[in-house]
Amino acid sequence: MASYIIGVDVGYGNTKTAHSCFSSGIKLLSAKPPISTRVIETTSGFYTIGNGKLSIQSSKTEDENMRALTMAGIAEELKRTHTTVADVYLGCGVPLTRMGAEKQAFLDYYNKNRRMVYKYEDVTYSVNLLSVNVFPQGYAGVVAKLPELKKSVVIVDIGSWTIEILPIENFVPDLTRCKSLTMGTITCMNDINEALRQNLGKEADESTIKDIMMYGTSDIPAEYLSIIKSELRDYVTSIMDTLRALNFNPDLTQFVFIAGGASIMKHFLPETFKRSCVIIDDVHINAKGYEDLIRKKMGGRA
Repeated sequence: MASYIIGVDVGYGNTKTAHSCFSSGIKLLSAKPPISTRVIETTSGFYTIGNGKLSIQSSKTEDENMRALTMAGIAEELKRTHTTVADVYLGCGVPLTRMGAEKQAFLDYYNKNRRMVYKYEDVTYSVNLLSVNVFPQGYAGVVAKLPELKKSVVIVDIGSWTIEILPIENFVPDLTRCKSLTMGTITCMNDINEALRQNLGKEADESTIKDIMMYGTSDIPAEYLSIIKSELRDYVTSIMDTLRALNFNPDLTQFVFIAGGASIMKHFLPETFKRSCVIIDDVHINAKGYEDLIRKKMGGRA
């Protein structure tokens, strides 16, 4: 049986693998829906994956939603090679600030069902988890790039619900200054729609806002675009103000913005700040990082 290393980064907004990204919005149905796209069938029923977000929880291990999203991520990777039966070395992650509290819970959660037989988009998959590997989110995404960065850097992982701040001095994480702040893109989108309601009496759907976050512009009416871009500039300013308030000096420290939310910094961060920043707007960066760390752990095998 073929074996694969697969990293799955389950976020509140999106679930990412090395080659796929889809909404983490998920709902359990008792009956099969009429369309099989992004539908997982397990013994529990039918999970539909689509628009929306994963419900905010104290831990993602509280229910089976994260497992179903992980199954979908694994299937997305396997179908690229037309594989339906596989042994998998699974990589996942939690923020470094919560590694002590959540690492074992994640290991127990996934190890509880290491043999998974399920349908994804009407195709049956049989997956055996050979190992479950939990890594620090954010750090995993940049560890391979550290030699290219300065000796004093701050990794800023902009997610849907939180922003994870990880200082690194001389290539070693400074755990005493790590922060997890509820300033993710979800709060930004809420502020945008509040501004639209106040000024235009209407809202914009999430996909429209995400497009502007990702590409910096849109062909929507100018009055909407102007308000949204203004709010995104304010959001970027609030992130930079927060970093300065935490005593990170942009003159002496290199800021490294990563993951999907980094695209906002790419388009709306003033040029004067960009000179001391690195922006890696790769939504897959953590999933790829989990895979790289598993390969390193295995001595380059698989």
